[in-house]
Amino acid sequence: MRMRITALTDRGHEREHNEDCVGWNGWSMTGGRANPLVFEFDVVQPTVVVVCDGMGGHAGGSTASRIAAEMLSTPEWFVSTGIAHGQLTERIQHVSDRLNDLSGARSELTGMGCTAVGAVVHPDGSALVFNVGDSRCYRIEGRYLAQLTVDHRRSGTNVLTQALGGGRRLIVEPDFFECAVPEAPGLLLSTDGLDDYATQDAIEELAIENRPDLAVRLRDLALAGGGGDNVTIVQLEYIRPVGAVAIEEHHG
Repeated sequence: MRMRITALTDRGHEREHNEDCVGWNGWSMTGGRANPLVFEFDVVQPTVVVVCDGMGGHAGGSTASRIAAEMLSTPEWFVSTGIAHGQLTERIQHVSDRLNDLSGARSELTGMGCTAVGAVVHPDGSALVFNVGDSRCYRIEGRYLAQLTVDHRRSGTNVLTQALGGGRRLIVEPDFFECAVPEAPGLLLSTDGLDDYATQDAIEELAIENRPDLAVRLRDLALAGGGGDNVTIVQLEYIRPVGAVAIEEHHG
């Protein structure tokens, strides 16, 4: 399977620092405001792409999201053991415990934590989507934008019911969704800096249009809505070989 990753992260209009982070293959990306970063490659072993949204102040939030993005996406931990719901849940719990350990050991990191949304992509084109917190994964189904993840938020508030770290020693219960990686616009991973400042109708309209600069247009949509938070968008797209026949996925 050949896949393209397009990653864009932005601090927004009101935040001085960016506490969002993108992780892939043990590598992490954050920053103030930049152009999208695009990778295209053959998936020859399970590959984890993750988006993390930090909390706990600048030092704590940015540290938590970077550590989680790198630990969740590094390939060494699952090459020998395989990766499925159980192994991934154990890894997520390990990352949460690690953040809490660091939070307790360093006063400037007290209470640090993050949300996480990601996808484990396999060489056959299948994906295991996972999330903890309120960062999201979307895909287009027909003419509609479907949310594949579950928001771990208290109803009607911004209060998280689950996160990694955060100073609370809890058993983390991620949600999972299995699917194939679609062609463009593919799977869309995003932090709440998108859906808190853009309507679902507007996000859906842009995703259906599926222009090559979709990540930039979604970022600009959030900024036009106020841009009060960091915003990160990552696209994961299946690249169909030349001459291959597209397979439609039907939804009942």
